[in-house]
Amino acid sequence: MSESPYHLLAKYGEKDSIYPKAVAEKKGFYRSWKPYLFATGFYDFLLGKESYLEFQNKISILAEEPNGVSLALSCMVEVNVAGGILLHSQYASPGSHFLWDAFMGVTPTIILSVGVSEPGFEGKIKKLQSTVVSNRLTGIKSFVTNGGEANFVFWVTKSETVNPVYIVPIPKETNYPCVVTKESFHTDFTPQVSHLKIQVRDLPLLPGSLLIEDYGELGLELRLKELCSLVSLLIGKTKELSKKDSDLNWERIKLIQWRESFLLGFQGNPTKDKLLEGFPYPILPVLLSVKNYYKLERLEELKTIDPDWQLFVWEDSLTKYLTQLKKRNQTS
Repeated sequence: MSESPYHLLAKYGEKDSIYPKAVAEKKGFYRSWKPYLFATGFYDFLLGKESYLEFQNKISILAEEPNGVSLALSCMVEVNVAGGILLHSQYASPGSHFLWDAFMGVTPTIILSVGVSEPGFEGKIKKLQSTVVSNRLTGIKSFVTNGGEANFVFWVTKSETVNPVYIVPIPKETNYPCVVTKESFHTDFTPQVSHLKIQVRDLPLLPGSLLIEDYGELGLELRLKELCSLVSLLIGKTKELSKKDSDLNWERIKLIQWRESFLLGFQGNPTKDKLLEGFPYPILPVLLSVKNYYKLERLEELKTIDPDWQLFVWEDSLTKYLTQLKKRNQTS
């Protein structure tokens, strides 16, 4: 594994690690590493200091590390989704709101998360049930990535024909007034990443809590950025394995070349239309090469080798919708 400025996790859990595992477990995995990510420029894209391709290169290198896919996922979700919402808000300029402290190395560390998924949601915004009435929030979010460590959740709600997003502080207490359920959990894949299920009823919102007036079309852009970033995580995760298999190595090289040619001309924050031009992103040949290397019958079996492979194989309903959208655009 090549050395790099982002080589943060190589000795994770060892006595001479720059950040011992015990400290990370006490503070939270992502929270304990955020100062190092800031110091090595992982938030520079959001701050306007580098291109989106440069950010993608960084998370690829991070995904090469032990536990690196978990850390790269936490980072890319906060940058792509929470950061993406900030870039489309009235506080689009870095430093214009205290929420930007999450990306500017300010202590104590702030983590931002986004709550979209709800029971019965099925990737369809129109099915959201969370509402704000008389400045009080009622609703449930069932899968908030980074939510177990986050300070704030950007809560996507439903209001007639639009989907306003509100800034909601996440209470530390489980018995906080108006909080019906608050449960942190982890998944088998990327097990270091913390998720949150939270339900509130008539939770009073602070003045200035409305962040954006409509999540709608923005949600497609943010999901495309996540899927594009999975390309980078896959490039990182397969680096060591590609040295053992020539077919995989060749497919990985082609994927790296595709990513560079696709993202090289992007200026600033990628738009939905630009991201949709390259969708669906060509990760399948690499995944099939990995499957063949392990002599498996189906891609779904990769999780028996390493649960993290589920991250690349699983397809949610929103991804299926984007595939249908691309096909409609091609035939129209």
